[in-house]
Amino acid sequence: MRNFREKHLLSLIIWIGLVLIAAFTLPNISQLVRDKGSVRLPATVQSEVAQKIQKKSEGGKNVRTLIAVFNNKHGKITDEQSLQIGDSVRAIRSDTSLHIVSVTSAGDNEAAKKQLVSNDGTTEMVMITVPSKYKVRGQTNEVLNKIKTPGMRTYVTGSDVLNEDFSATTEKGLQKTEIIAAIFIFIVLIIVFRSLLIPIISLLTVAVSYLISLSIVMNLAQRYGFPISNFTQVFLVVVLFGIGTDYNILLYDRFKEQIKQGQTAVAAAKTAQRHAGRTILYSGSSVLIGFTALALAKFSFYRSGVGVAVGVAVLLMVLLTLNMFFMATLGEKLFWPSKNLAAHDRSVVWHFLSKFTISHTFVMVGILIIAAIPLLFMGSQKLNFNNADELPNSVQSKAGYNLIQEHYPAGTSGPSTLYIENKKPLNTQQYLAEIDQLTGYLNSESGVKSVTSVTRPGGTKIDQLYLKSQLKTLTDGLDQANYGIKKVQKGLDSANKKLASSDTSASIAQVEKLADGASKLQSGAQQLSNSLSAYTSGVNSLASGSQSLSQGASSLSSGVGQLSSGSQTLNSGIQQLQSKTARLKALRSRVSRLASGSSRLSSGISRLHSQVTPFSSGLSQLHSGASQLQQNSSSLVSGAQNIASGSSEVNTGVQTLSSKMKALQTQMQQLQQGLSSANAGLSKVSSGTNTVNDYLKEMQKSYLGNTFYMPKASVKSPSFTPSLDAFMSKDRKITHITFILNSDPSTTKSANRIKTITRDVNAKLKGSSLNKAKVAIGGQSSQTADLQKTANGDFLRTVVIMLVGIGIALMFVTRSLVQALTIIGTLIVTYFGALQITRWLSGYLLFQNMLTWNTPFFSFIMLVALGVDYSIFLMMRYRGDASAITDVRMRITNAATIIGTVVISAAIILGGTFAALIPSNVLTLIQVAMTVIVGLVILVITLPIIMSAMVKWTYPYVNDKMYKKSIEGQDKMRRSKDPEAKKGND
Repeated sequence: MRNFREKHLLSLIIWIGLVLIAAFTLPNISQLVRDKGSVRLPATVQSEVAQKIQKKSEGGKNVRTLIAVFNNKHGKITDEQSLQIGDSVRAIRSDTSLHIVSVTSAGDNEAAKKQLVSNDGTTEMVMITVPSKYKVRGQTNEVLNKIKTPGMRTYVTGSDVLNEDFSATTEKGLQKTEIIAAIFIFIVLIIVFRSLLIPIISLLTVAVSYLISLSIVMNLAQRYGFPISNFTQVFLVVVLFGIGTDYNILLYDRFKEQIKQGQTAVAAAKTAQRHAGRTILYSGSSVLIGFTALALAKFSFYRSGVGVAVGVAVLLMVLLTLNMFFMATLGEKLFWPSKNLAAHDRSVVWHFLSKFTISHTFVMVGILIIAAIPLLFMGSQKLNFNNADELPNSVQSKAGYNLIQEHYPAGTSGPSTLYIENKKPLNTQQYLAEIDQLTGYLNSESGVKSVTSVTRPGGTKIDQLYLKSQLKTLTDGLDQANYGIKKVQKGLDSANKKLASSDTSASIAQVEKLADGASKLQSGAQQLSNSLSAYTSGVNSLASGSQSLSQGASSLSSGVGQLSSGSQTLNSGIQQLQSKTARLKALRSRVSRLASGSSRLSSGISRLHSQVTPFSSGLSQLHSGASQLQQNSSSLVSGAQNIASGSSEVNTGVQTLSSKMKALQTQMQQLQQGLSSANAGLSKVSSGTNTVNDYLKEMQKSYLGNTFYMPKASVKSPSFTPSLDAFMSKDRKITHITFILNSDPSTTKSANRIKTITRDVNAKLKGSSLNKAKVAIGGQSSQTADLQKTANGDFLRTVVIMLVGIGIALMFVTRSLVQALTIIGTLIVTYFGALQITRWLSGYLLFQNMLTWNTPFFSFIMLVALGVDYSIFLMMRYRGDASAITDVRMRITNAATIIGTVVISAAIILGGTFAALIPSNVLTLIQVAMTVIVGLVILVITLPIIMSAMVKWTYPYVNDKMYKKSIEGQDKMRRSKDPEAKKGND
């Protein structure tokens, strides 16, 4: 039983049981880290509020966006390749296993084509929205298989895909780190102790503490929401293996020293536990306090460092109990095959630095100050918030991200979205106008490249929805109306003139004449009827008379013939008489006259004879006509009676016309006056129309022309419904406005622009109808702004808490305020110097001019929490030599000389452990490793200088109070053990 207790077999059994429990209860770390290890901002920050509104807008669904990238590295995408891309899009849409929410491609419409096809035509994106409840890795692989296109490079990227690849890369980096760290520590421990068992047992004890603490942390995270991150497991490895090995060196070194002095294994183990264990507890407590202080951080990502505190607590228990079993059981065999149990060599470097500082304090301190100035006050303080830079370019999601950055505007890879949640539906004229006004306001903001919203789905104004276009339509109509008015005026003028020029009185006089004529016509018609009756009897008389006349004409023709013959005989006799009387002058003239008269008579009779024949013929025709008239006389009588009746009606109509014409004359005068009035009125209308038209044209050219106005019919039209569905929730109470910045969305520049836009938007909406709506901006730039604010604010708060905690622990350990402040000051200066050197090295070696946003925090935590160990190692040795060396200057030099080897070895092991992070290909881990390594180098060089100078300036005398207390304590112990000495003194 005694052997069981002295060999610490119970400790072995307990730890074996805990290891088994930890191994069997260890959850799926990879999945747990993916589910709960991402950076989570406080629920009150803007980007988180926006995410909640987005989820509500999607009907409570959590979605993620995958970006499929097609690129033709040989030139523009060909028509055939475009068809292949279209086939891929259709294949994705028809794949039920993806549970597609929406797919937006360049083939949807011109607006989408403008956004999704690069300006150089070599690259095309397809936006795929899927539920986030399914594993992103499976979704990514499925889409990758669908979009494979011969002759083109195809990738799937997006924030969730990048985070997934980051987790996978970190996991692979952790595996490399574990292997490299184990090999490095194994080699270093072999070199230090020249033993094969020491490295194995040291790694075993640290591995036990790592496995148990990892199981505790992950189970707490799974069941109780304990904070973890992608880096929790990594930092557990490097911290536990780093400081665990350092503590083991202290413990094994003291154990070896006691074995050399002849103690048994059990006694040596107890001595090592008591003395080295005290130093380990002090150092470990400082580290534990440093990491435990992270629990007070508000940022869950920073709180995830508390997992390391759990690991340190377990480590301290394992090292100070399980190691006891190996030391008490193996004894000197622990250092096999080495038989040299001599202590470590003294540190020549620390001896020189301490001694030279004691003798040339101002010179050494001056050199440190001169070296620190450029490190503290030079260089950029900007940080890189782009998580994509954490990944190597060989990762497919990073390659796709790089293509987007190369071929599209800088902000395309991470659009920002302004969400508006209102209590009332937003699909009204008033709210749509407010939304459009806000859209234009965002578009005018500095740094904004494009904006899309429900009123501008294509990113540009729809002219028909603005007063400028609407007023143009109105003014064009007014111009046409004015032209029509002028034509009407012209017609009215013409009609008026014609009415004025028309002689209405003459027309009325003519109508009156017509009326008189109609009366006469009626009278004449009556007379005609009466005359026709007489005519009928006359026709009968004419018929009989014409017959007698025709007979008389025949007798006349015969008589005229005889008369013509007689006249010719007379004429012939007169000619003879004339020839006989030619010589008788008295008769000659008379006979000539007689001859002339006879000729005329003959000529007249000839003409009479020639007329008698036609007259006779006419009489014959007259007789024939008279016969016909006699036959038609009855029809004439009937027609005459009709004429009489018609003339009576005509007379009545004409009399009516006459009276109406007189009334018409009055109406025409009134019409003429009305036309004049109408013309004057149209002149006023034309003048008013011109005035209104000029006013509207002036309004059209003014700022009011840019005012949005959407008629109710258009709001409810089927053509506007797709835009409402795309930019509003189903209940129309939530809408979003998407805008793209012209800078990388993950940069501080974009984050600052989001801050400015947020202030401007809130000020803009304060006096609008949306002043009570909930407004928040989401997207990568908003997350970066919130992350920057949260990380920076919580960083300072956490640093203060951590330094206060470590300072209190240091005051307890060193029992000196000055020493505690000096150590903390040294660590702070070391941190800033190491951070600046890392920034330079990162630019030259990694081609990254900025540190990642979490590098300063983790570098500070690691460097301060772990670097304080070396100060405690030194000052604990300084205190331990108080009874042996009274001169504080000699004592600090001696302590530096003895502990220097241990500190340098520990620094090499810790630095080598962190160096194992460099092959991880994760930028933050690489930069943190570089900062810690550089910081350890600075500490190894500056610690003996600063502490030696502090001791010299703080204790200018040779004997200090610590020495006197130590002597007095030794005297009391001696007296209590030696009664005779006590009596002698009395």
